[in-house]
Amino acid sequence: MNPRILMFCSSVALLAGTTQLAYAHANFKDQITEGAVATWNAVAINHGCNTNVGGEDNGAPYKDVIALSVVFPNSTNFSDVIMRGTKSSNAPVVYTDPGDDPSNSAAGDILSDLSAHLVQAGTSSNGLPLTMGLSLINTGGVMFANNIPIVDGNGAIRGWQSWSGTSPYSGSALLETAKTAAGDTITQTGFAPFGIGAFQFQPISCAKTLKIRVAVADWCAKGAASYKDSGRVDVWIGSMTTKFNDSTTMPNPDATPVYWPTITVNRDLAKNPLPGTKGFNATTGTVIDRTVAGWTTGTKDASGNPVMSTKIACNQSTDYDTVYIEPSNNDIDKYLPISAAKYPAGANGSLYWPTLAK
Repeated sequence: MNPRILMFCSSVALLAGTTQLAYAHANFKDQITEGAVATWNAVAINHGCNTNVGGEDNGAPYKDVIALSVVFPNSTNFSDVIMRGTKSSNAPVVYTDPGDDPSNSAAGDILSDLSAHLVQAGTSSNGLPLTMGLSLINTGGVMFANNIPIVDGNGAIRGWQSWSGTSPYSGSALLETAKTAAGDTITQTGFAPFGIGAFQFQPISCAKTLKIRVAVADWCAKGAASYKDSGRVDVWIGSMTTKFNDSTTMPNPDATPVYWPTITVNRDLAKNPLPGTKGFNATTGTVIDRTVAGWTTGTKDASGNPVMSTKIACNQSTDYDTVYIEPSNNDIDKYLPISAAKYPAGANGSLYWPTLAK
C-alpha cells in the first residue's frame, strides 16, 4: 500500500447497539500476523481523561474524550524515527537516546535500520525506514464527526486528528458517566479505525515480532481555560518531549518498562520459520525445513539463482528476538498537537494545547 495514498471509506457503524462512547487508555484493536494483505485495525480508547496526581486510578471522575490525535512512525526520513532491537536472553535494560532528554529512555539497542529483519524496510542509502501504508475510515459521526489526515512534507500520511468540530459538524454524544440498565458503568471501547499495509519478516532474520509504537493523545478539554487542567488530555507516549512535558497528563512518564500504544506484528512461524527450525505451511501442504545449512532464503541473485542461507540457527544471546520502531520526539511535538488552524489544516479554530499556559 502506497503511504502517499489516502482512502476515505464510507461510514462504518462500529458501535452499533451500544451507547456512543469515547474512552482513553489507548491501545489497538488487533495484533497482526505477517502476510501479503493489508488489514484493518483501530485505535481502541478504554476510558476518559483523568489527572495522574496520586496515580491514574485515584478515584477522580473521568472526563469525556472530545478529540483524538495519532502519529505513526512511518516517516520517509530516518531522522524522524527510532529503531530498536531486544534479545530474548537479555532482561530489558534502560537505554537513553543520545542527544535526547534523560527522561527519554526505553528498553533495547538502537538499530540503524530494520532491513535485516523486514522486507518492507530499507537502509538510509537505498530506502525508507519502514514502508507503512495507512488509510483512514471517515467515521462520519460514529466516533467523531471529523477525521483529518496528518500529511508530512513528503506526502506521507503520518496519522490523523479527529474531533467533533463546530457547526455544521455535530459529533456523537460522548458520555463517560453512561450506565448499563443494572446501574454499572459502561466500559465499552470506542474505536478510531484505519487500514495498515502488510508486513513480512526476512527469512534469515531471527526476529519473531515487530512492535510499531504509535503516539496517541486523547483530548478532553479545549481553549485557554484548560491550560492548567490536569485532566485536559491523556498523552500516551513512551517518554516526555519538549512540548508534552506535564507528568499529570501522562499516565506513564516514569514507568518501567515504558508504555506505548503498540501494534504487534507477529511472524508466521509455520510459513516463515526461524533459521534452525521447521514449519508446516497448511496453505501449500509443505514442510519448510531451515535446520540445515544452505536453505533458500526466497530471494534471487543478479543471475536469477536462489540465494542460499548460511544461517543454521538463531542465538538468543546475539540475535534480536523483537524489533521496534517509534516516532522521534521531534515528530511527536510536530504532529501530535491538534492545530488551532482552520480546516483542513487543523481543528476548525478550536484550541487544543499539549502543555501548561506559556
